[in-house]
Amino acid sequence: MRQPRRWIGLVAACVIGLASASAASAESVYVTAKTAQIRSGKTSLDPVVANLQYGQELEVVSREDKWIQVQTSSGAKGWIYSAKVSSTKPSGSGGDLAALGERFRRGDSSVTASAGARGLDKASEGYANRTGITKPYRDAVDRMTAYKIPDEEIQEFLKSGRLGEYAP
Repeated sequence: MRQPRRWIGLVAACVIGLASASAASAESVYVTAKTAQIRSGKTSLDPVVANLQYGQELEVVSREDKWIQVQTSSGAKGWIYSAKVSSTKPSGSGGDLAALGERFRRGDSSVTASAGARGLDKASEGYANRTGITKPYRDAVDRMTAYKIPDEEIQEFLKSGRLGEYAP
């Protein structure tokens, strides 16, 4: 009678040990980029699976080169470039650069006025006129900003130059 109880105890201990080992081996990373997305594949051209928030915790599923397959707390699963995450949780708001970005998104005139030469809106056009930026210069900038480079060309440029997510 003592033998079956001993086996049951041993099996229960193994099950508990395995469960705690698998929970302990789960690795988390945190989003450190202001804008980050997980994608269905390991290129910036793959479809976006989910948009992420700064500081968001992600569970690591696997790693391949500089890409990490992750899963969000809501169950979305995909790939993120390793430079956009850290094993330590970021603290604070992100500093001056983050504040500048927030002002730009809210439409702070001190930031948007610097875009005056791009012909973005009437306020920017007024700024360009007040500061003496001539129409030929504004037109040249408008032509440059209207030029669209296909994603495939950008991806090839990054790969060949070993830039961004392809940097060593």
